[in-house]
Amino acid sequence: MSKHDAAETLVLEYNLFDLPTAQHKAGLAGLLLMVESMKRRRMKNLPDVAASDRAAVTVAFTRESMQSVFDDLYDAVLVEVEAKQKWSEVEPKRIVEKSVTSPNGKAKTEKRFVYDVIQPKGAFLAALYPDDSWVALWRDMLWKTLRSKPASRGLFKERADGKPSSVAGDAKGGLWAELIKAQADLAKGKLRTDSVAGTLFIGAQDTNAERVSFQGPIAHNFLLHFWLIASLTYVPRTLAIDGKSDYAGFVIVVPEPSHLAQFTSDFLAFVASLPTEAAGRTPRAALIDVPEEGGLEYLYHMVRRRVADSELSLAVSAVEIYRLESRGKSVHTLAAERISPTATMLRRYEALRKGCWNPLYKSLRIGNLLSQSAWFSNADALFGRFPFAFFLSVHGKSPARISPFGRDVSQTFRALSDDLELMKGPVPVCNETRPDDRLAVLVHRLTRAFVNHETKDRSGIDYESLKTKVDDQGRIRYPEAYRDAREKACSSAFLAMRGRRAEDFIEYFTGTICSVPQFLKEDEFVALSRALIDDPDTVKMLSMLALSAHSYLPSPKNTESPSQEGESP
Repeated sequence: MSKHDAAETLVLEYNLFDLPTAQHKAGLAGLLLMVESMKRRRMKNLPDVAASDRAAVTVAFTRESMQSVFDDLYDAVLVEVEAKQKWSEVEPKRIVEKSVTSPNGKAKTEKRFVYDVIQPKGAFLAALYPDDSWVALWRDMLWKTLRSKPASRGLFKERADGKPSSVAGDAKGGLWAELIKAQADLAKGKLRTDSVAGTLFIGAQDTNAERVSFQGPIAHNFLLHFWLIASLTYVPRTLAIDGKSDYAGFVIVVPEPSHLAQFTSDFLAFVASLPTEAAGRTPRAALIDVPEEGGLEYLYHMVRRRVADSELSLAVSAVEIYRLESRGKSVHTLAAERISPTATMLRRYEALRKGCWNPLYKSLRIGNLLSQSAWFSNADALFGRFPFAFFLSVHGKSPARISPFGRDVSQTFRALSDDLELMKGPVPVCNETRPDDRLAVLVHRLTRAFVNHETKDRSGIDYESLKTKVDDQGRIRYPEAYRDAREKACSSAFLAMRGRRAEDFIEYFTGTICSVPQFLKEDEFVALSRALIDDPDTVKMLSMLALSAHSYLPSPKNTESPSQEGESP
């Protein structure tokens, strides 16, 4: 693993397939990205990197080059921050007075306490990313999770004080000295290990409650300083029962590279093209609704060019997803997942990400995508977790700040219908339509006939009479009476279905949805009858999803193009 000669050169030899975890493998890739970043900034004293094949790499360090790498990795500065309240046990640098405007519009003067705080520079990331917003997100994540305790920031503090990084030194405990000792021990047939701290490995503890230490070989531990460089940070949103969104913790996506040269090339292209549009202080592209979305986004961007060419990249064999959140004085790991990509999965995710804007619908679709279930699976459980107005467009009750659930569902049904129409053509069409999708399109059509009939009965307005009443962008102007009637028709049916099971649902469906004039071909009648008998829960989920889709009526105030809006009734 390591060699040392009289010329004061330390040679580290690694192979991806000898490393124990994704964080170690990402660390090896991160080390190569670190060297590339230093080259781009034309820094001196760089280690010499030589790759022999896709998985093996040799890195030769001198004392000076190792010091240079860690000085850059842990570089930091002191920056001033203002606080409204005085910090405990810390004297402010100075106290200033600021003029602020109160909620009632009156100006007043408030005290601000000024402190010096350590801020990681992250210059090695700034050389790779398109702007500082992604680097700022990395800093925020680092300080609130892995380095949340002041005692864990010592390496950054010494750099902020202008000192060389002690972690690279040849004094006792320094990596240069420890790696040389490890090489000497290995020559004697001994494997030298050391403890691994939670600041370097998610989930690790120097010593756990049973007083068992988390140990690893020195040369492996060395790599754990670099895995964050090859990883990406996302910010998960949570949707409360009152319809408000909030941000909770961070999601860190750790790749498991399987081809070092290809990975570094793809990663550099990926991060250089990251969108820079901001949502407050956070890059909008970093906001996700479920942790798994972060992993899928990482994979999608890393391999999308190769998938488009029908070549699934082997540069990333999997990603690990960790959701970390600071609670009080502790940082908790709230989720830990692993995703192994396939070409089919990424193609389906590409289609999904274009039409899923509602966080609840997105979570449903992503969960089913990863479990390889039908797109509508578990919808009944989702419908039971939130008020019905989260799924139907109900004036004054549906959350106003999130995209309508029904619009996303409507686009799914329309895409399924289009696929089935293409399959009728004389030329075979390559698609991934599932058998259940024919049933979905049928249930959607039957439900539409019911909703249109009920809406006309309640409002006295026929949809056909509205086709000529459009705005300058071709959108139908639905009268309020028509909207109210449609809302009530969809809501009453949705609530009636939600509370029914098996035989009760079958009786309701046949006596209500099928009570209005419906046109069914013989094979459709047989398929529907069989589904109601054999799998009423599927028909129920599809019916409720269809009601959600039909409840959404595009508004003339909507600025989206007609092609992006919900279908006509």
